[in-house]
Amino acid sequence: HVGPVVSQHCGNSGIPGIPGSHGHNGLDGPKGEKGEPGEAGEPVRGQKGTPGQMGPPGRPGLKGDPGLKGSRGSLGEPGIKGSPFNPSNQQASFFSHKWENSQSQELDTAMNFNRAILPDLDARFQGQQLTNGTFTCVIKGIYFFSYHVSARSRVCLKLMKRTDSHVTLCDTADGYLVTSGSAVLELAPGDTVSLQAIIYNTIVVSQTSTSHIFTGFLIFPTA
Repeated sequence: HVGPVVSQHCGNSGIPGIPGSHGHNGLDGPKGEKGEPGEAGEPVRGQKGTPGQMGPPGRPGLKGDPGLKGSRGSLGEPGIKGSPFNPSNQQASFFSHKWENSQSQELDTAMNFNRAILPDLDARFQGQQLTNGTFTCVIKGIYFFSYHVSARSRVCLKLMKRTDSHVTLCDTADGYLVTSGSAVLELAPGDTVSLQAIIYNTIVVSQTSTSHIFTGFLIFPTA
């Protein structure tokens, strides 16, 4: 058996050595415990700002449901008593005449409707008289006119307002015919209305003929 040999020296201490270089960073330590909550802060309120400008109006809302029916109102005061109706006070203008002539009708000349249809009526119901077959307006208003004329083969007639042709109607047939027409005219006092033959004039001529009739009446006054 051989044991270690221990030597002992009793000399002086040596000079300290140069510090070594830094070692690598160590590993992260374990997560610490949750800390105590901090003190609550005091809220800080700023100064009130100036009002802003008014914005544009919004879109109209949806239509609401109908409201409940209101209560019945009080009865109004009686109106002023009206005047009694009197037909004689109403404005009237009318005529209905027949043409009796043994001579042929000239062109572009008013047909002379010279006999009242109901001559035996009271004067106030006979209406206005025609002057050489021409009606002259006395009451301003809207009028209705109609005519019926007998002819042979063909005929053309025109309804005249003053010197203007308002309606022109022509009719043809193999034999005899009855042509008719009507119109609504607005007339002023002094306006005239007549019926005239044009182009084809084959109107039946008879001293006792009642086949030619001219009628007109006021629908309503406009004055």
